[in-house]
Amino acid sequence: MKRIFTALTCMAVVLLVAGCGGNSNKKAKKDGEVDLNKVAENIIKEKFEGESYSKEAADFYFQKFSGIKLKDLAPEYALNETSQYTYFGDEHDALANFKIQDGGSYTKEDHENNVRRIYALTKKVADNGINMYGFEDTSDKEKAFTEKDLEQMIEDGKGTKILGIEIYMGDYGWTFKKDGVLRRCEINLLEKNDEKLGYSVKMYKAMEKTFDEIIDDAEKALSDPEVQKEVEKALKDYSK
Repeated sequence: MKRIFTALTCMAVVLLVAGCGGNSNKKAKKDGEVDLNKVAENIIKEKFEGESYSKEAADFYFQKFSGIKLKDLAPEYALNETSQYTYFGDEHDALANFKIQDGGSYTKEDHENNVRRIYALTKKVADNGINMYGFEDTSDKEKAFTEKDLEQMIEDGKGTKILGIEIYMGDYGWTFKKDGVLRRCEINLLEKNDEKLGYSVKMYKAMEKTFDEIIDDAEKALSDPEVQKEVEKALKDYSK
């Protein structure tokens, strides 16, 4: 319990500090229009200057994290993009929700095919040409850097039936290395009232160590008097 509490404390402090300083340079879009050409022109910038909940931001950060364009992650069916939270992108995450339009259809087979297609995309851009388990899947250091077999992953996540009711989560994930950085790709089934509505794709910086090693590092950091002072200062600044 102590180690879990430490982990949560560290995560809270990191998010707090990031939240205090992460929004000062963001500029709100004035016209609400999406211009992916401008995103491509500014891809070399360190930080996207625009609305985080936008198609532009998602495309910018998917490309920054993986070199993969948003349009290549998207499906062939017509999209429902009415929600404010359809797309998102910042220095930590890139997210896209690909929902069907009203009256459309999305099946388990469609979902698995999209997983296969995106798996192939990240495999193609990976430094070593493979998608790996990563430390999100295993604490075994050797296994973490071995290839995660696509068809076995599909088989493991195929779901089951209980009393004739299908239990299918539709969640898949793997780690790949791009430009020397470990990235995580997660694909989740979007559902509402047991109706399949499409899928989401999320990418972010993956764990580079086991969970236990991360906790050990956090405990050592929090025992440092200088770190304690910074945490205390951040908490005081946030409460003002």
